Order: sequence, then C-alpha cells, then structure tokens
Amino acid sequence: MREQVVHLERHDDHHSARDKMGQARVDRILLVWPNLSRKHTQSLSRRLDLVLMHRHASRLGAHLGVVTNDEDIVDHATELGIPVFNSIKEGHLFIWRSRRTLRPTFTPPPTKPPNLEQARLLLTPEATRPQPHPAWRLAIGALSLTIGLLSISVLYFLTIPAAKIVLTPTNQRITIDINLTADPTLTTTDYTRGLIPATTRSTIASASIEIPTTGSSQLSTNAAQGTVIFTNLTSEPIRVPAGTAVRTTVADPVRFVTQTDVELPGARGMIATATVHAVTPGPSGNVSPSLINRLEGPLQQFVAVTNRQSTSGGEHITIPSVTRTDRSNAYQAALPQLIISGYSDILAALPPHLISTPDSASLERVIETNYSHFAAEHADTLALDIRATINATILDDDDAYQAGLHLLKTTLGANMILMEDSIIYDRSQLMSSAENRAINFSVTATANAMPSIDPEFVVQLVRWSPVREATNNLYANLSLAQPPQITLTPTWINRLPWLSWRTEVIFAHPNTTAQNDHTSH
Repeated sequence: MREQVVHLERHDDHHSARDKMGQARVDRILLVWPNLSRKHTQSLSRRLDLVLMHRHASRLGAHLGVVTNDEDIVDHATELGIPVFNSIKEGHLFIWRSRRTLRPTFTPPPTKPPNLEQARLLLTPEATRPQPHPAWRLAIGALSLTIGLLSISVLYFLTIPAAKIVLTPTNQRITIDINLTADPTLTTTDYTRGLIPATTRSTIASASIEIPTTGSSQLSTNAAQGTVIFTNLTSEPIRVPAGTAVRTTVADPVRFVTQTDVELPGARGMIATATVHAVTPGPSGNVSPSLINRLEGPLQQFVAVTNRQSTSGGEHITIPSVTRTDRSNAYQAALPQLIISGYSDILAALPPHLISTPDSASLERVIETNYSHFAAEHADTLALDIRATINATILDDDDAYQAGLHLLKTTLGANMILMEDSIIYDRSQLMSSAENRAINFSVTATANAMPSIDPEFVVQLVRWSPVREATNNLYANLSLAQPPQITLTPTWINRLPWLSWRTEVIFAHPNTTAQNDHTSH
C-alpha cells in the first residue's frame, strides 16, 4: 500500500499544504501537525482547512489521516470522518480509511428515454381525462377493503401467535475411571493408552548441613624439659648463649634448646648447668639420662654436654578429626535437603493449573560444594554448603481433565450429548516413576448425558398442529422424561404458529434416570 507522510509547519496555510501533498497517486496521505505549546496558535486548525485538504486528497484518490494533539483539529477531523492518530507509528499499525469525498453525489440521467404516452397522460389536465363510472368506483373500493381485511387477518394469524415448548429429555449419569501417565518425554497425547505429555521445570537450589566428625588424631600439646650439664674442654672461659641446640645421637634425634646463657670458667673440666626445652612437643621429648650428648654449632669441639636425669613433661592428647567418610556422609545427607528446597521453589512459582509431586524432583547437576575442613584436619564438626540444579516433572491439570472428558464422550450412546456443566472431576494422589520421572495417577469423571434433540425438528413436527396432537407427537417421537409443556399466546388460539420463528423450544434439566459405570485401565 503506497503512503505519503506530509509534515506541516506552524506558518503553513492550506495552499502550502496542498503543494506538499503534491499530485502523486498514493493510497493514503498522513498529515502531521507540529507539537506546539498552548501559547502558540496551531496552523490549519479551522474546519474549512480540513475540508479543503480532504477534497484535494479525494481528487488524488487517496484516504486522508491526521497526526496531531490539538483538540480543535481532533474535533473537526472527527466530525468530518477523518482518522486521527497520536503518532506516525500508530498510523502504520492499522488499516484505516476516510470518506472519499465531501461533495454530494449526482445520479446520472437515465440512458433509456421516457415513455411518451405516460408523459402525455401526465400533462393532460385531469378534467379532460376519461373518468370511470361511479358504480365501478364503489365496487373497486369494496373489493380493496375486503382484500385488505383478509390480508390483515391472515397476517394476524401468521405473525401474532407464539408458542413456548418446554422439553425435559431423559437423563443418564455416566461415571468413568481412567489411569493416566504424564510423561515428560512425550509431545503428543494418546488417550487410548492413557498417556499425556508433561514438562520439566528446573531451578538452582542451595543447602547447608553440619555433621559431627568420626575420626581422631593425636595432638602434642606440651614440650619435655630438663637440665643438661656443660663441661669445658679447654683452658679458656667459654660462654654458651641461650638458644643453643643440643640433641641425642639415636636414630631419630631429639633436639633441645637452652633457655639461659651459661658461663664456663677458664679451666679444663669446669662444668655448668642449663635448662633445656624440647623443640618438638609430645612424649618423644622424654629421653633417658645420658642420651643428650651432642652440642650443635661451632662450640661442639670445645664443650661437652650430657643429662644426668631424664627429661619429662612431654605429652599429647587425642582430638576429633575429619575423615573421607565424613565428607561423603555430609554430601549424602545434604542431597535430600537440596532436592526438597529446589522442589519447593519450583512449586511456589507454578500457576494453579500446573501440579507436580515431590517424587518427581531429582538432582540434575551439582554446581558447587564447599567443605569447612579437609580430610585429617582437626575439627569437632564438618559443615557443607552445596548448590545444584534441581528438576521436577510438571503436569497440566487441564490435560488430565481433557482425558477424562474424552473418555466420557467416547462412552456416550448414539444420539446422546454430554452436559459439560454437570461434569465432576476427581484426581487421585500423584505417584512418580523412578525410571523417567513420569507421574502416574487416576482420574474419575462423572457427568450427565441427554438425548440430542434438534429444535428445528421439534418446530417442524408440531407446526400448525393442535396443542393435544402436538403434545402426543412430541412425547411419542422424542426421549422425554415427562410430557412436554406447551404454552400459547394468545391463549384462545388452539394451534401452534405457522411461522417457525414464532415457536421457542426450551430444554429443562431432567433428573438422573440411569447410571452407567465405565472403567478404563
């Protein structure tokens, strides 16, 4: 569709507007007024301006539309039948039309020449025309009156009478049971096998858990201590500074460190004592007498060392620690909590017609695991923070309802219709299959059914029949729970209307007369 958009300026008149519209042949012309504040006067705001521009658009064979927010222009355009839009984009969204022209249409003269005899008769003065005999006039008038009265009588008997027929069809109560499986791998419905499609929803869930540790380890807490004796092997005075290391010479040496400075007099064989502490805490620092016999460092050639008494005080305690089994147990304990949390989030976001079951929730992928301690690390408890993607199978309750409705309709007898407003739908508890997370459940549907009666057939069966005859015919030919009720207007007419549209057929809800049970597995 060809379209022209003409933007108007504040100083334009209808001549400049027509020049902008040009002589191009287009289907639609959209005039766009500038957006001005209230203190400025809008150009081309008179009704006459719109009339002239509309006429010019009609001469071009185009429909005219306007884009403006000026209230006066909007009012004039509405009166003239010209579409008004808030923006150019809005004008492109719809198919619109305006009136082709504002000029009156002229009917061309007939191509067939007039009848000359009729013209002469019309031009002849009434006094000179031949007049019929008065008796003929009276006869013609009486005949016309009789025909008119007969026509009115026939019209009255055809159009005035009205009838209302109330039919109460027999009613059957139908109950069906069907076992259904909502499978997320299906894309189509198979009612014969009780299969309906399901969907899968996912969410990211988090869980935290803390369990006691089951491992244990030894922790050395106190270092052994004792006294050593230093002996001067020279004739010079020697100073042994604090922090000097001495040790045993067994296969796994035990090292000690002096705690104070020691001054050895300048004579061979002179001795002095010093307090030492074991470098490594624990019982390994408790050594027997005479086992500390080596001094480390440059003084070992000039000073001898020994312990006359055992060192003591080194000990350790047993404390809990983390094992690999503890980490595995924490992971397994967090999974149920993680799945329940994810399922709750999915269920909270579902609309009312979508349902699910906790059995269908499963772990898809672990995103992150954070343990508070490593294996063999000392700790009384082990904490785990875990994040993962959780899936759940989602069932549309409308699909289950449609499955029950389909089975109800297939169990109907011939010429029976289902009263859908009487359907009672009940769904059993949902059970999930562990294999493919499908949901198994059963549906019980109960509804009323009544015979299919065509109102047009009813009208034709009793058309222009007496009331008693019409009642007997309807009761004999239709499956009715009780005789029909026929009401005529006016009441003194004993026949049903001849015109079918004057007869109204109403179906009343009957009571249940039969019970049919159907079960589908």
